[in-house]
Amino acid sequence: MGEKREIPAKAKILIIDDEKDIGWLFSKILTEEGYQVLIALDGQTGISIIKKEKPDLVILDLKLPGMDGIEILREIRRFDKDLCVIILTGYKDVKSAVEAMKLGAYDYLAKPVDIEKLKTHINNALITQSLTHKAASLSKEINGKASLDRIVRKSPQMHKVLDLVKTVAKHDVTVYLRGESGTGKELIARAIHNESNRAKRSFIPIDCAILPDTLVESEIFGHEKGAFTGAHEKKIGKFELAEKGTVFLDEIGNLSTQTQVKLLRALQEREIERLGGKKPIKVDFRLIAATNISLEKAIKAGRFREDLYYRLNVFPIYIPPLRERDGDVRLLSEYYLKKFRGIFKKEVKNISR
Repeated sequence: MGEKREIPAKAKILIIDDEKDIGWLFSKILTEEGYQVLIALDGQTGISIIKKEKPDLVILDLKLPGMDGIEILREIRRFDKDLCVIILTGYKDVKSAVEAMKLGAYDYLAKPVDIEKLKTHINNALITQSLTHKAASLSKEINGKASLDRIVRKSPQMHKVLDLVKTVAKHDVTVYLRGESGTGKELIARAIHNESNRAKRSFIPIDCAILPDTLVESEIFGHEKGAFTGAHEKKIGKFELAEKGTVFLDEIGNLSTQTQVKLLRALQEREIERLGGKKPIKVDFRLIAATNISLEKAIKAGRFREDLYYRLNVFPIYIPPLRERDGDVRLLSEYYLKKFRGIFKKEVKNISR
């Protein structure tokens, strides 16, 4: 039996392979696993099926008549940048498989294929695809809620903050947000993302204050199956899920020294390693970090790395609390009065002094 899946039922899988026996075998096995299976014996047919049926995942053989697997993958990427593709290859074609990975293939399997390994790869790929879609959907849902024109403000202090947001948004640099709890650091982070060139990709927030030390690294960097007790399957970390998007690390001062070292490397090298992994993984993300404490004091106390601080403090923005924002209390009061009046169907006219 395959591993228990956490993906939508009846996921649709397309097999592109000119060997009819392999197509029949995979179709039989995957149908028993609960998948819908489509088969194409050549690249052109496969591309037509993708455009018409929109499968959730493609299993693509590299050696095909006419268009080979690399050409097919390039063509797929012209009209679908996110479709999950697993490559099938012979042992002698590993170099081509690596090229396919650079074109965005999820992973590759060498022939003859181990069936249990195939099931696991499909399972993990579909879970990753599902998480990525959820993150993109959430990002799309909140897009606009954190756009600059929707941030309630009147004070010159907040106008200065939003001028800085406009300045930095289009420049792909790390942003460091300072401010007390409740000042709207995540709102500002989302606004930076939504005004940036990465706006169509995922915005992934991570609250370092609520995650126990034992889980922080796994959440951020992911882990391989068997990396530690309870790691029953591979987990994709938030940095990988935010590919070409934005990671927001809130309350970054809570990170352990060990995690700070790994974060520093990720920022310097633009690559990570999953827990239990042995090979570096290239990642493309923009980092926005936030804290409600003084990292300068944390450095002096030996709780925060000075080299990481300078990597984070590329473009600092201070977000003032309401007591420093002239006129915003009244403006926000009127905003929420109007909002909750509609929700609770109450004819409340105003708020007492």
